[in-house]
Amino acid sequence: MTASKVTIRKHALEKRDLINAAEAHEAASAVMAAALELTRRLSGGARPAVSLYWPIRSEVNTRPLIEALHAQGFPILLPAMTAVRQPLHFRAFAPGDDLEKGPFGLSEPSPQRPEGRPAMVFAPLAAFDRRGVRLGYGGGIYDATLQALRATGPVTAVGLAYALQECEAVPSEPHDQRLNFVLTERETIDCAKNAEITLRSARSPERRERDRF
Repeated sequence: MTASKVTIRKHALEKRDLINAAEAHEAASAVMAAALELTRRLSGGARPAVSLYWPIRSEVNTRPLIEALHAQGFPILLPAMTAVRQPLHFRAFAPGDDLEKGPFGLSEPSPQRPEGRPAMVFAPLAAFDRRGVRLGYGGGIYDATLQALRATGPVTAVGLAYALQECEAVPSEPHDQRLNFVLTERETIDCAKNAEITLRSARSPERRERDRF
């Protein structure tokens, strides 16, 4: 299982790194439009807090989305890392705020900024499948974060990725926290629906016949 995840992660990130600047810019615009539509639809007119990552390396650029959501009145939170396999903290952020290098070298809001609980979490990833199984970078941070958030109430987890990061089936383990949606430059994937379709297709013909009644 572990070796398979390592191989999938390596290949997916290698493909992501090949995306050129023009493609990345177009993808960021498409993902921003899809994310705005999804956020508005799920929020039902409210303005809940939304968490987004500050992009590094070849991740889908979230800066246009941060600015767009902020302009529409959604409180923005950025994650702050505390330790590997430990939940993230979320601190308030607005475009123009200074960011600091956190203890793990990531750009984070100052510890003096107020913390909050997001209703939606937009997460980076290495690879994904349509059931919502997310393969991260190996630290288990988002799994721990989503587990902690879901223990205290509803939260919608949305993966942001390029379409080429999709896999037919990412290996999953009991501790893995599934995504509700994945947004790529091509489409919005409703993972819950796909997981249910996969479950139904895995049933025997006799079981499917019984389930009709």
